[in-house]
Amino acid sequence: MVIEDLEEKVTRVFARLVPKTSKGNDFLQIWSIFIVSLGGFSVGAHFAWASPSIPQLILNSSYIGRVTIEEASYISLISPSTMLAASFLVGNAMKYIGRKYIIGFMAIPHIVSWILISKANNIAGIYVARALSGIPEAITYCTVTVYIGEIATPSVRGRWGNMLTCAIYLGQLSIGSVGAYVDIPKTAYIFLFAPLLQILLVIFLPESPYFLLAKGKHDDAKSTLRQLRWKTDVDREFMTLTADVERQISESGSFKDLFCIGTNRRALLVLVGLRTCQQLSGISAFIIYAQYIFQLAGAKFVSAQVSSIIFYFALFLLSTISSFVISKYSRKTMLTISSLGCTLSLLMNAIYFYVMEETEIDVSKLGWVPLFGMTSYIASLTAGLSLLPTLMTGELFSVGIKNQAMFVSSACLALTVIALPKILQLLFSNFSLHVTFLFFTFWCSVSAVFSYYCVPETKGKTLEEIQQSLGKRQ
Repeated sequence: MVIEDLEEKVTRVFARLVPKTSKGNDFLQIWSIFIVSLGGFSVGAHFAWASPSIPQLILNSSYIGRVTIEEASYISLISPSTMLAASFLVGNAMKYIGRKYIIGFMAIPHIVSWILISKANNIAGIYVARALSGIPEAITYCTVTVYIGEIATPSVRGRWGNMLTCAIYLGQLSIGSVGAYVDIPKTAYIFLFAPLLQILLVIFLPESPYFLLAKGKHDDAKSTLRQLRWKTDVDREFMTLTADVERQISESGSFKDLFCIGTNRRALLVLVGLRTCQQLSGISAFIIYAQYIFQLAGAKFVSAQVSSIIFYFALFLLSTISSFVISKYSRKTMLTISSLGCTLSLLMNAIYFYVMEETEIDVSKLGWVPLFGMTSYIASLTAGLSLLPTLMTGELFSVGIKNQAMFVSSACLALTVIALPKILQLLFSNFSLHVTFLFFTFWCSVSAVFSYYCVPETKGKTLEEIQQSLGKRQ
């Protein structure tokens, strides 16, 4: 009751602050994206938590006692497994609860998870904490991406929509940097700040006007739209938005329709295809072999922790820069170029490791080649393949089918994340290093072809225009 009264007061304050002009301002849209991206930061931190923490856990001096390698192997699998299970519940809850309250809720599992990690006295406590961290992952890829797509204008979505992915990478960089030098309980306490800050700020988060219209709350939707556009004259956009939502919700939204209606089927194919290619693009191989590659280039004293930090820093920095650059160009084109760049970079490393492993040619003076390949790979990846699939998640589906689509796409993402460590294990155990890079080279080339022939252009289009574009290409 107290929270509802506070939200009502905040809404009234915002309504009075909205200037009576026709120019408008993008600040509240960007501010809203920042608030939801705090959850992305926590998701990234939890996702990469295992990297600096597992080596500490398997030591005899671990704060929970000795953990076997087999027990530690489950840590990375529990979170995506929970994400898989939670995706169905989150996808359905979006229809009834809305976007704002689900996004606010995601901070709670993060807080409890960090506290459990800090207070755990056995491996079971770690397992429970990891299971809870999978719930916010489901919310991020089911709800947050949809929310960003629904509140932002095409221009804001293009320039600032990638803030979520950049926040995820920043979380990975932060946990890698802090976790490498600070013990596990203290690290957990440090990272409590992000979900606590999100809980405080979510009160200022406006609900999606799409959801409000779907619930028949036209007055609330118009008021929210005025706040998001920061102007009072939104009549034309509101009429268009109302007509779009009414048309979209008039279409049935069952799982059968997701696969049987051409527009929905094509959107699902595009999203699942992009997500699969993104996860199989080779980033895992580079993270694992970053230290080895630095040593080949002559950096003999680069530790595994430092090499991972350098890799994540480069990934975050270039992603942040690219998020503003790629907004100026076609998303379809950038995905294709990004995939081709990754293909060539991975192929370069595959050839180098083949020559090093399978021939007697001396490559000791060419240690810079894999480092150059890794650098060009990161630059290529951040030009599109690491950013745009997440951004496009909130763009491709109509209101009536989003709940089901988000569940299926998030489930496919979770399954890929679960399967990838096993794929890597099989490759590392049975083949030479160059075969691993060839495997990822193949998938990046598939991504290039898929992006060029199958991905629709969404840059500069409203969500309704994207639906019409998908319908024309059936």
